[in-house]
Amino acid sequence: MLGTETVRALRSRGEQCVICGLSANDMEQQFKEAGADAFLFKPFPCESEALSVEVARVLDSRTKMC
Repeated sequence: MLGTETVRALRSRGEQCVICGLSANDMEQQFKEAGADAFLFKPFPCESEALSVEVARVLDSRTKMC
């Protein structure tokens, strides 16, 4: 199953958790249309500070939607 298909399946079951799509390709729009809250390009940062910024952005994306 593709990531976008997984997001649709989770949302169709009523899942409300934060979902972040991950891809090395530019699929942000497809993930958002499928119901994802955020998107990260792979490879995403591994340095502690940069990764913390990205995680905060993902979690904040859900807050902005509510």
